[in-house]
Amino acid sequence: MNEFIHGPLGLIHTIFAVIALITGLIVLLKTKGTRTHKQLGYVYGVSMILLNLTAIPITNMSGGIGLFHVFIVVSLPTVILGLYFPMFLRHKKNWLMTHFSLMYWSYVGLIAAFIAEVMVRLPVLLSTTSSNSATISAISETASSQPSNYIAIMSAFAIMGIVMFVAELIFRKWRAQLAPN
Repeated sequence: MNEFIHGPLGLIHTIFAVIALITGLIVLLKTKGTRTHKQLGYVYGVSMILLNLTAIPITNMSGGIGLFHVFIVVSLPTVILGLYFPMFLRHKKNWLMTHFSLMYWSYVGLIAAFIAEVMVRLPVLLSTTSSNSATISAISETASSQPSNYIAIMSAFAIMGIVMFVAELIFRKWRAQLAPN
């Protein structure tokens, strides 16, 4: 845990996450197809790709491949295809809807991952008040073995489910606006 929080890879991963959260929100809220939309969309896409790539070697919570690594397998192709459609497949009939769907759900996944990360890591982060790495390791191991961590993980999944449900309702509204009449 200490390495993730204080190590360079964790910092880089966090920076890309913050960039993606901000640019993704702006892209979703602003008018589509403008120069700003395209520029921020590329920043979002590159940030998401780098965010996913930097997440691969991070194993501090479980000591190995974990559930968050499984989401990389979904997130990375979603973002890459979301960028691919407007760049190379504009001649296809439903390229715009496909692009929107992929990018929208990549952002929803980012929000869900952010919530899950905060829910899982916050109890450990709050308990690590000492800078002594031995103390931090002991606290992290204790926190990860306590039932409260299980509750945090289950709460994260519940919140992710709510986020996905709300996102689906919003998506249906936007999809209706984008669908050809």
